Amino acid sequence: MPHPDLTNTKTGWEPLLVAKISKLPPALIGLMGVIAGAIGVTSFSPFHFWPGYFVSLIVFSLLILSSKTAKSACWRGTSVALGFFGAGVSWVYVSIAEYGQVGIIIAALITFAFVAVLCVFWAFSAWTSWKLIQRIPQIPASLWITLGLLLGEFARSTLFTGFPWLLPGYAIENTWLFELLPIGGIWLTSASVVLTSSVIASVLLKRSNQLMLISTLIIVWLGSAYLSYFPISWVQQTGTLKTTLVQGNVKQDEKWLAETAAKSLAYYQQTTIEHLDSELVVWPETAITYSYPRIKPYFAGFSKELADTNTTLITGIPDVSEDNKDYYNAIWATGDGFGLYYKRRLVPFGEYIPFSEYIGPILDVFGMPMSSFKRGDDNQPVLQVGEWGVAPFICYEIVYADQVRRLVRDSDFLITISNDGWFGTSFGPWQHLQIAQFRAKEAGRYVIRATNTGITAFINEKGEVVAQAPQFERTTLTAEAKAFTGITPYVQWGYWPTLLLLGLCLVFTYFNGLILKRKNQ
Repeated sequence: MPHPDLTNTKTGWEPLLVAKISKLPPALIGLMGVIAGAIGVTSFSPFHFWPGYFVSLIVFSLLILSSKTAKSACWRGTSVALGFFGAGVSWVYVSIAEYGQVGIIIAALITFAFVAVLCVFWAFSAWTSWKLIQRIPQIPASLWITLGLLLGEFARSTLFTGFPWLLPGYAIENTWLFELLPIGGIWLTSASVVLTSSVIASVLLKRSNQLMLISTLIIVWLGSAYLSYFPISWVQQTGTLKTTLVQGNVKQDEKWLAETAAKSLAYYQQTTIEHLDSELVVWPETAITYSYPRIKPYFAGFSKELADTNTTLITGIPDVSEDNKDYYNAIWATGDGFGLYYKRRLVPFGEYIPFSEYIGPILDVFGMPMSSFKRGDDNQPVLQVGEWGVAPFICYEIVYADQVRRLVRDSDFLITISNDGWFGTSFGPWQHLQIAQFRAKEAGRYVIRATNTGITAFINEKGEVVAQAPQFERTTLTAEAKAFTGITPYVQWGYWPTLLLLGLCLVFTYFNGLILKRKNQ
C-alpha cells in the first residue's frame, strides 16, 4: 500500500511549510537538525534555559512529520540527536583525552563513536514513529512521536547497564513540571516534556485529533502549577544530623601515586579529627586508594576514636577479594556506624569493558587502560550511621532513578560520593549535580553529595541545593542534614503513573480518531 503524500494533505501555510522543508537539500536539513539539537543542551545545568530542549524536540517532531519516507525520518532524527548528544556529553572527551593515555585524535574518535551509539536510539525512535503514524493514523502523530522517543530513551537507559543521562525530564527543573517528580519521577516529567513538544509541532501543522492531548497537557501543567503553590508533604522529618563533607581536591593524574596516597589520607584523617563535633563525616569516592583489607587494621584506632565521639565516617574505598582476583568500588562506614557497599552500576569503559574479549585487544593497541571492577550484588543493605539508615550510591549510580527508589524505603537520607575530577572544568559535573537534585525530589530525602574536586553539596528533600562548596578547592562543607520518613507516590508506584497517563491517551485518542474518521467519510 503506497504511503500518503504528507506535503499535500490540505491547503494553507501548514502544508506549504512542510513542502518547503521537504524541498531543502538533505545537508541543509541535517545542519538545521544538528543546530536544533545543540540548542537543547541549554535547558540543562549549568545553563538552565528550559525552553531550549523544547526547541530541539519541536524541530525533531517537525522533521519527522515532514518526511516522506521512514528512512528520511530516521536520518533527520539522527541529525537532531547528533547535535544534542554531541554538545551534551562532550565532557566525555575530557576524561579520555586527559586520562585515557591516548592522543587527541583517538580520543575524538572514541567520543564520536560514543555519541553515535546514543544517536542510534533517537534514529530508531524517529523511524518507528514515522512507521506507526502511517499504519495507525487513528492515533495522533504527536502521541506516536512521544511513545517512540520515550521507548528509545528507555532503551538507552537500560541496555548494557544503560546511560540515562540528559533524559527529557531533566530539562524542566525551573518549571512547574518539577513538582511531578514525587508523583511519577523522571519518566513522568519526560513524558510531559516530549508530549508537549510533539503536540506543539502537530498544532503548528494543524494535525487532527489533538484536542484530547491538549486537554491532558493543560491538566498536567495546571496541576503542576497548583502543586508548586500548594505543595503536598509526602514525607515527614524525623531528625537532623550534623554532617561534614571533605573535598580533598586531589589531582586525578596523581591520585593513585604512592606518595600522593599517603599525603591525601593524612589530610582526610586530620580534617576529620578537626570535625569530631559532627555526627557524620563523608569522604569522596576512592578517597582512600589503599584496599579495604589493607586499611582496615590501620584504621582500628581511628575508628575507635570516631566511635567514642559518636561520629561516623563514610568513605569511598577499593576492595579486593581474598584471592586478589576481583576488585570492587566500595563505600565503607566505620566509627559510630557500619556497613560495606559495593557499586552495582559500573561505568562502561571506565570501570569495566563491555565485550572485553573482543574489543579489549583493540583498546590495548590504542594504549587505553583496561578496567576490571566487578559489580556488587543487587540485594545489599543500606549503611548505618548511628540510628539512621543511609542509602549509598557511588558516582554514576545516582542517575538510575529506579535503583534509588528501591533503597529509599529503608533509608532516612541518601548519600552519593563521586570523583568528577575526570571531567575537569566541563559542564559534566554540573549535569551530575542536577541529576542528584532530581533524585532528592523524587524520593523526598536529603541527598548528601561528597566529591573529590566538586561539586560537593547538600540537597534538601525539595531538590534544592542548600549548601555548596566551590569547585577545585581543598575544603570542607558542614551543614545539618535532615532525616525523613515516609514515601512519595513515585517510590510506591514507580513507572505506573506514567504508563497510566500514556495508556489513557492511547485509548481515548484512538476511539476519538475512529469517530473523526467516520465523520469525514
